Amino acid sequence: MKKIISVLFLFLFTVTCALADYRSYYEFESNLDVKFIPYEGELGKDLKKEYKKIKKNEKYIKQGKYEKAEKLMPDYIPNIARFINAYTVKKDYPRALEYAKKLLELDKTNLFPKSSKDYRLGVLYSMNGDYINSNKCLLPYVNTNSMARFQIAQNYYYMQDLKTAESYASKIRKSEGAFFPAQELLYTIYSVLKNPQKAYTAAKNLVELDPGNPQNYMRVASATSNNAEKLRYYYRAKQIYYTQNLTGMIVGVNKLIAPLEQKKIDNAYKKITSYSKKPDWFKIKTKNEKLLSDDVDYWNRRQDDFFETANECISRYTGSNLAACFKDLNESQERLDTALAAENARRIEAAQRDAQIKELIRQNMLLEEQNRIERSRYLYYPRYYRYPYWW
Repeated sequence: MKKIISVLFLFLFTVTCALADYRSYYEFESNLDVKFIPYEGELGKDLKKEYKKIKKNEKYIKQGKYEKAEKLMPDYIPNIARFINAYTVKKDYPRALEYAKKLLELDKTNLFPKSSKDYRLGVLYSMNGDYINSNKCLLPYVNTNSMARFQIAQNYYYMQDLKTAESYASKIRKSEGAFFPAQELLYTIYSVLKNPQKAYTAAKNLVELDPGNPQNYMRVASATSNNAEKLRYYYRAKQIYYTQNLTGMIVGVNKLIAPLEQKKIDNAYKKITSYSKKPDWFKIKTKNEKLLSDDVDYWNRRQDDFFETANECISRYTGSNLAACFKDLNESQERLDTALAAENARRIEAAQRDAQIKELIRQNMLLEEQNRIERSRYLYYPRYYRYPYWW
């Protein structure tokens, strides 16, 4: 009995000393981050040797030489935790998962909270496509950790069980940290399930939480059946895309805006009894589609001006006055077409002139190079001399 107690005491003493050793040199965060703390005090001979090894290890870690660090100090818990984070950042999820399993096995004294290790393991199982094991790791924390609940919801979404995914995600409260990604997931789920009302609610939440993200305004516009609201959110999204200089997105949003705006013109035109020509943006674009086609800024401004003027006509006039306003709009567009053709021709001419200048410069450079070669031959090549016949 005494022998058993002695062995147990020795085990506990060894564990306690190991724990103290780790915490003498490191701080351990719940997110598996590890911070090295250089030791300031005096060290004995054996500890000095060990500390030298630790400092060498830290040098390898700092340089990203993880294999050398692992070879120097295998199964070293501070390293294993850092390997998980490092390989996750590198998107080497199989290797990160391997170290997450190892950390759970070796960290018996819970330098890191068990819940943090389980959560990271669950996430990495998911990143490796093992959603069943991911859910097993995360399920114990579903009521205490909103990110665990979200990850489970996402796992069910990946398994194409949308109803269960919705069930988990919809229970995440607004005050919880996972509410925003949960709303993104719910928006996607409701879009797939053809439930625009709930998709709209999720999208509105996303706008409220992240008003600087144009994609959220696009989501609201996509979900609502109110064309006026669609336009309002499309224009807001486009405004942000413009500040971000995302020209491709501006073109895409304009293609969504144009039919809605043109429909307003069509409806107003139907009410005019006198003869008039209907302003038609699509005819303007078709007629001029090859002119300045790469100038996104020009076509964006022209579309905005066209519909802004048309909307002003519709809001201010009816009957013959509206017909007169539309007439003025059409005439202004014809003048813009003429100016556009002239500007396009000017740009083509300028491009041709620029190409000619570049070609001339290229030819001059070739000529200069040929002249340099000829001069080199004259200066450095041996020359033949005719000696006098009497030599």
